[in-house]
Amino acid sequence: MASNEISSERRFLNTIFFDGILVTYIINVHKINAETQENIDIPKVISYISASCGGCKKWINHLRDNGLEIIDNIIEDISAIKNQYQIPNNLRSCHSAQIANYTIEGHVPIKSINKLLRETPNIKGIAVPGMPISYPRMEMHSHDSQSHYYENYKVVSFSKTSKTKIFGKISPSYKY
Repeated sequence: MASNEISSERRFLNTIFFDGILVTYIINVHKINAETQENIDIPKVISYISASCGGCKKWINHLRDNGLEIIDNIIEDISAIKNQYQIPNNLRSCHSAQIANYTIEGHVPIKSINKLLRETPNIKGIAVPGMPISYPRMEMHSHDSQSHYYENYKVVSFSKTSKTKIFGKISPSYKY
């Protein structure tokens, strides 16, 4: 009889012990999921491109391929957007975009956009002036070897007062 009581007590204690582990596990899983949800709350990109720019569409696809959600606005007068967002004349390119509180000008690669969102510097935005040969998805191909030709270029940050600074350098070895 005493043996049955001890067995019952052990089963009861084991049940309480394992139930406690289960509850702790469930609480931790919910906590991890909540933290993960905070980490994936990436703002949408609002882009402004002209209908005739094939390169702009490829840049948008570059962002989409890297997990960003794009609200694509095809507009007639892109210069009006550049004026609205106060993009310095020397940094202007073929298209503009907004993400969070930042302006993105030209073919800025995802690597630089991720850096911007991660570091959240006190700037107005970042830009790739002009159209370098190796901007995302627009590298030149050699017809003979099908190899890629990449050109070094810089991503430039700009402030509300149009002060510029190098934000990052993109080299030929960088893969998009």
